Amino acid sequence: MRHFLTSMLIALTIVFSSSVTLNSQTLDCFGIIAGCKATADGSVMMAHNEDDGGEQMLNIYAVPASKDNVRYLWFEFPRMEQADSFINEYGVCIASDGCGSREDKGELTDGGVLYEVRVAVAKKAHSAREAVSIIGNMVEKYGYRGSGRTYVIADTKEGWICSVVQGKHWVAQRVPDDCVMTIPNYYVIGKVDLSDKANFAGSPDIVDYAISRGWYNPAKDGEFSFRLAYASEKTLQNENNHIRHNNAYRHFFGREKGDREPIALKPLKPVTLEKMMEALSLPVICNKGTILATVFHLRGWLPLEEGCVAWNAMGRPNVSVFVPWYLGITEVPAGFGRYSTPAEAEAKHLVDNKDFRKNYPDHFYWKYVDSWDVLTKRDKSLQRKMFKAARKFDRSQVKDYNAFISELYK
Repeated sequence: MRHFLTSMLIALTIVFSSSVTLNSQTLDCFGIIAGCKATADGSVMMAHNEDDGGEQMLNIYAVPASKDNVRYLWFEFPRMEQADSFINEYGVCIASDGCGSREDKGELTDGGVLYEVRVAVAKKAHSAREAVSIIGNMVEKYGYRGSGRTYVIADTKEGWICSVVQGKHWVAQRVPDDCVMTIPNYYVIGKVDLSDKANFAGSPDIVDYAISRGWYNPAKDGEFSFRLAYASEKTLQNENNHIRHNNAYRHFFGREKGDREPIALKPLKPVTLEKMMEALSLPVICNKGTILATVFHLRGWLPLEEGCVAWNAMGRPNVSVFVPWYLGITEVPAGFGRYSTPAEAEAKHLVDNKDFRKNYPDHFYWKYVDSWDVLTKRDKSLQRKMFKAARKFDRSQVKDYNAFISELYK
């Protein structure tokens, strides 16, 4: 814990100096997955920083099950098609990182899909592996209308990343159980072996299409790399991508990243919840565009309502406290959403999209927004209280998830 807090202070100082000059639009999110044999407690962990520019407002909804969907928690940023994250009643969580592709002729059917992808996973997926299938089927049927993106997905057993390309091409890779994978804003999947169905999935013509476009020459380039074939040069050359990736490598593996090596490696030490929080607070990974930091702690040996927790820092994690949101909640405290029902929020997600602060002045999120630029020392005593409260809650025999969350935010 002492090293964790020391790193926070270092990160805080560097972020203050760097955030003045870095363009937040080039720092679009960061993802991390730690497999169950790479963590100290045997859980799967998925961490994610959401980075976006402009006026943003976080809403949180507990969406009940219906004939059309399973129950899920929804962390919503109105108008954004790429920012929302989810965790559903089966412990399946999803977030994403923008990864520009070089595709300029992507085929679309009925306008293609984008926001619909993550929503479908939240509503339907019973596992991370099924989530990959849902994404792949949607991309192949309709085409992806964005330039490119990597979806970061996990459940209590395993983690996956699924990279989509504008049009109807995609590829996915499983995170080895004993490894940690870090994902900035470029594709990280290299070698692809679609015959290894336990660890890969994707478009059957993923190699042949790259050859036909002149992106991959087997005789010249050697082994196929999805990353090198499909990624835009701009993302591969972006300095901030490399800085963030190297910071994460040093944090988990004790060294910088090499040009050609496995995208998932064994950590120097078993990964803890604090280690993941610390990673999201590292310089440039945490930046002036960070509007939500989340660590999904997925403990499969407990009932899912208790074992799956989304630890949220409302904004920049280097100056914010992570608060646990248990999967078992069925309602959220007053002031956390614009609307009284998730159905109304979903219907107006893309249309009620201007002047958030003016139209919703009493929303809880503004207190966090106002504190981002007042760079003060992280309150370590408050973070410790959060950990202590969560441990006590885990040990309690009778659990009222709604009351517990409300008490934490008083």
